[in-house]
Amino acid sequence: MHRYRSTRWAALFAVAVFAVGACSSSAASQAPATAAPTAAPTAAPPAESTDFTVAFTSVGLSSSPFLAAIDKLNNEMGYNITTQELAESELVTAGVAAGDFAFGSGANNATLAAIENGASLRSVVARVQNEWTLYARTEITDCAGLDGVKLAIHSPGAVSTAMVKNYIDTVCPGTEPEYVVIEGSNNRVTALLADQIDASPVELSDAINLDLTAADRFHQIASFANDLPDLQTTSIYANGDFAAANPGSVAALVKAVLEINREIENDPARLQAIAEQFVPAAINPETIGAAAAKYVELGMFPTDGGLTEANIQYTLDFFGPDGTGSTTVAIPMDQFADLSYLQAALSELGG
Repeated sequence: MHRYRSTRWAALFAVAVFAVGACSSSAASQAPATAAPTAAPTAAPPAESTDFTVAFTSVGLSSSPFLAAIDKLNNEMGYNITTQELAESELVTAGVAAGDFAFGSGANNATLAAIENGASLRSVVARVQNEWTLYARTEITDCAGLDGVKLAIHSPGAVSTAMVKNYIDTVCPGTEPEYVVIEGSNNRVTALLADQIDASPVELSDAINLDLTAADRFHQIASFANDLPDLQTTSIYANGDFAAANPGSVAALVKAVLEINREIENDPARLQAIAEQFVPAAINPETIGAAAAKYVELGMFPTDGGLTEANIQYTLDFFGPDGTGSTTVAIPMDQFADLSYLQAALSELGG
């Protein structure tokens, strides 16, 4: 595995903390900043906070079950959870670390880099399994063909960016695309279709969109989902102090995510309805049915929460100093994830 080192993360993290604090001060719950790992969670006592903010980056079909879980907590359990979408994974991570948001949903490599720089963050459940592929114009037939072409990425710290650069370093070292930043997989597909870029990593729903509507112009040249099935790319993670003070609320959120994922299992129509309700602007009405069916077929929303000690360790190694270099030191498992909430939810729900 070849190394791709995230550049100037500490400076980016400091800037991101300032930027998020400025843009979210009126919307976000002010949770404290750092904490030790939490004790085993129980049901939320009345003293716990049920009023907080969850931050996302570029919501799409893969975000919709988590949004449905938040809606379930608000409507059925008396929570008052607001959501905020930010442009980059780094901004979400910085906002959660600073306490502007209680939870974040985004790239695990950005979370790990922030932890290395002193942030107290704990991943508690997977949002979606690895769904990423790399698409390019049909005339680009292999990895080396990416040299000099416009390759759009979500952000420098995005997990899809890390996988793209690891792929290039591993398969065709020395290849140098022209990287351009376009936030959101669906927006990059729009740019592909408009001939503004030549290649891009895309989420599963957008890959299906390209296959069904533009297979004569674009094709898959790499599947990170197939090549890296154990890599945990996208988790739901909590601010450390918020989790320590509100273990019941964390457990309730994890349980709600599992309940929605179990509604989706074997039911593409349910997933399609959730996507149409919560992310209508991010889906293609003509291909959402096929996309929902493929997500369900592949089990992209794990009914057991997705995170295990084995795949967490694989993820830590992949992003660590001997992997992509997103962190310069090996991050201990208990500094990255707290599985007690997931274990409690599974104990209650079964499975």
